[in-house]
Amino acid sequence: MELRDISRRAGIAAGVVTVIALGAPYAVVSGGEYASQLAGYYASGPLGGAGVALFALLGAVVVASVERGNLDPGTLAGVAVMLGVATTLSAALWAAAVEPTTMFAEHRWLEWHARAVVVLSVLMPVSAAVYARELLA
Repeated sequence: MELRDISRRAGIAAGVVTVIALGAPYAVVSGGEYASQLAGYYASGPLGGAGVALFALLGAVVVASVERGNLDPGTLAGVAVMLGVATTLSAALWAAAVEPTTMFAEHRWLEWHARAVVVLSVLMPVSAAVYARELLA
C-alpha cells in the first residue's frame, strides 16, 4: 500500500474518530440532572461541539471524494487540508472555552475529554497534508 492511499484512509478515519470521541459524553453521561450541563458543555466556545463535528465530517467526506474524479483532485486536497485545520482550530477554541461543572466531579474523565478531541483532530490536517503532497508530487 502506498503512502497516498494510507494517508487518505487515515484522514477519513481521523474525521470519524474525532466525531465519535466528541460524542462519547452523550453515550456515557446519563441522567436528567446533567442534561443542561451537558448542553452547556457542548455549546462552549464560538462554534461549540457541533462546529467541530461539522468540520470533521465534512473533511472526511472531502478526503473520501478526492479520488472520485468529479472535481480537480488538487483543489479538493487543498480543501481537505483547510477543513482539517478548521477542525483542529475549532476543537481548540471549544476546549479552551469549556468550564468545569458539577458534572465533572462525578465523571472525572471529562476534564481530559475536550483535550483528547483536540489531539485526535490534529490527525486530520496532518494526514490531509501528506495526502495532498503525495497527490501533487
